[in-house]
Amino acid sequence: MPINVNKQIEEAMERGEFKNLPGEGKPLKLDTNPYLTPQARMANRLLKENGFTPRWIELQKEIKKEKAQLERLLKNLKGRRKRLEAIAQQYPHRREAISRSFEHERARGIEQYTEKLENLNRKIQRVNLLMPTRNRQYALINRAEALNDFQKVCPSL
Repeated sequence: MPINVNKQIEEAMERGEFKNLPGEGKPLKLDTNPYLTPQARMANRLLKENGFTPRWIELQKEIKKEKAQLERLLKNLKGRRKRLEAIAQQYPHRREAISRSFEHERARGIEQYTEKLENLNRKIQRVNLLMPTRNRQYALINRAEALNDFQKVCPSL
């Protein structure tokens, strides 16, 4: 005969067996990993108490920040293109000069984007090597696809 755990929990709740438990209303302390050895647990506690963060966590923060920088770079260049396109429509006789100017900006933008992308992929490789669990690893950003997306989002003027 199978045991219905959910039913037993509901019945206990109805009887009030979960009321006035110690620590009620307080957050659970999940600081310790039950699967760590006592030595590893002590080492983690000492590191945490002294303000040390594992390198892979610092790298995760840097990766998040650099991804945001890539998005911002693309957003800014896209906005610049839109503003210059409006000016070029207003002053058609200056379109060629505006276009040339934007192409220089765009080329610098692509160069910066590519450089930041390569740095980001290096950090992703580093964090993947340091990450304690494989299921939390990052996928590398495909450079060709990212640059192709860049071209689509911010085409020539």
